[in-house]
Amino acid sequence: MSYLNVAEVETALQVAGGPANAGFTELIALPHITWEGRTCRAVRVHHGSAAAAGVYFLGGLHAREWGSPDILVNFVKLLTDAYRTGTGISQGGMSLNAGKVVEIVDTLDVVVFPQANPDGRHHSMTIDPMWRKNRHPVGHGDPHCAVGGGMGPGVDLNRNYDFLWDFPLLFSPDAPLATSTDPCSEVYRGPSAASEPETANVSWLLDRVPNVGYFIDVHSFGEDILYTWGDDNNQTTDPTMNFHNPAFDGKRGIPDSNPGGDPEGYREYLPPADLNELVHLGTVMHDAIKAAHGRQYTVKGAVDLYPTSGTSDDYAYSRSFVNAHKPKVLGYTIEWGPQRASISKSFHPDYPDMVPIIEEVTAALLAFCSELAGRLATPDRGLEAVRGG
Repeated sequence: MSYLNVAEVETALQVAGGPANAGFTELIALPHITWEGRTCRAVRVHHGSAAAAGVYFLGGLHAREWGSPDILVNFVKLLTDAYRTGTGISQGGMSLNAGKVVEIVDTLDVVVFPQANPDGRHHSMTIDPMWRKNRHPVGHGDPHCAVGGGMGPGVDLNRNYDFLWDFPLLFSPDAPLATSTDPCSEVYRGPSAASEPETANVSWLLDRVPNVGYFIDVHSFGEDILYTWGDDNNQTTDPTMNFHNPAFDGKRGIPDSNPGGDPEGYREYLPPADLNELVHLGTVMHDAIKAAHGRQYTVKGAVDLYPTSGTSDDYAYSRSFVNAHKPKVLGYTIEWGPQRASISKSFHPDYPDMVPIIEEVTAALLAFCSELAGRLATPDRGLEAVRGG
């Protein structure tokens, strides 16, 4: 076996949303065409009347992280096959019984967008394995970029969302921020917030399924389950200290772990109930991963990886703080897989090494859905139908 190429991911989505599953799936063509002319697709899985809640799983923003679309294709194939055939699902040492599969599909809207950056994935898989960005072409007046080894023009899609995008204004000049205004940088934020068609597709889908309350973006590497916020450390006591309060412009982005501490004293407000929910559901995913193959992922705030701006999970969560008409969407990023002997192998391991990673992250996503569906179907119900360690 080998990683799915761009066409194979799209074919797998069309099969999952095809006639065999027509009663409980919807294949969604995203409206914004990529720079190289590709149409992206997502699959929505649900059966019956309006779903009580929704989850949104995203993958493939970073081109060189080849396993993320494969994980989400595996997830949606297993879920749709099991529902159609009335069977359970096993991933390593973690399993769901058939009743729990039905509960997920009948209770939740499950939205899966596995390949958000097909242009970049194709470039990474055929020309430059370390390519991270999209394929935004060089514009008039843009600098000439060295090409190769991941270098070249393009936008880091996970720095392009409309969340604290204008970091030179909004962050401390001393913030060790992993983003850039340089079009040649692999973490280039783009010419404006949400400038890219791929970013616009992710946002459009959030609005397309308005009952989504949970969002997980699948990345590599590091074996982490990260929850919002990524711009600074969290605090739960001062609601006025927040990303949309201009009084704190120029003070954000220095984490407490920074050498010398944080002289600005800024922390991002996170309501206590949201923090409890984020940690709880992160622990559910941690336990499912451990049950699958014994791996130990770390549940922690996203800033503990490094400070960021313009990321998908923070954007999804931030929307309801800016616009009260938007639903609250709790956001996560999963960083799958360990660091290996080379950085390239960390981002795309040999496929036999990727197989257990696919299974363990699929197990995490299934357990996440199972927890939510069980809670909605039977209040205070636990994970008794999810077996494993």
